[in-house]
Amino acid sequence: PFIMRKALLFAACAAALSACRGTVPGRNTPAEETISAILIGGRFILPGGETRNGLMHVDFESEGGRSAEVYRLPVSGEERNFLYLVEPGIYRIAPTRSIFGFHQEQLKVVVDGRTYRLPFPRELLRHPPYEMRASEIMAIGILEARVAPALPGQGPQIRVTLDDSVMARRQVVQDTIHDMMDPGRSPEIRESAISWSRALQNSLMAILSEEEKKTPFDPAP
Repeated sequence: PFIMRKALLFAACAAALSACRGTVPGRNTPAEETISAILIGGRFILPGGETRNGLMHVDFESEGGRSAEVYRLPVSGEERNFLYLVEPGIYRIAPTRSIFGFHQEQLKVVVDGRTYRLPFPRELLRHPPYEMRASEIMAIGILEARVAPALPGQGPQIRVTLDDSVMARRQVVQDTIHDMMDPGRSPEIRESAISWSRALQNSLMAILSEEEKKTPFDPAP
């Protein structure tokens, strides 16, 4: 019937437009040999201190033109960190896309019910690419949104940065490892962390090794 064909056409168009925006990757799902994962934390800071009531999105996009993988990553303050599954490849952090697939110039951040918009940080655009390998976890760091007090005659200012220091990357891995043993976490999160336990340990060892290389040698007197 005509109505059914129209409904199917509408559903197909909606799916196509959704794909242009990118897909939200699977989160906290069991490890697979042919898949890789990224680990990213979220931090939202108001003039009065840190809040859990915050949300922003960035894209994680591979190279390859029209055949590129485009993942839309929600990052909130509700949990310490987020483990997202992605296909192996070389990726960059990018602005989110519109329903027609165009990159959006501004980054939208919601903190404590208030919406802020700012130009997408150049720091994120210039970040070196990430090489994702199968069955490995890449700890990206902590995406931080910091709201500064309002200046006279102006509204509050917001700044978004990526803390990818060794300490921040170590923190998100250690927090996820801790989730395996925390009875207060949901079974889904605990089971996911356990299935990724070997990759988490390897990621932590690589970060600790990197930390040791950066620590200056202090010879004994």
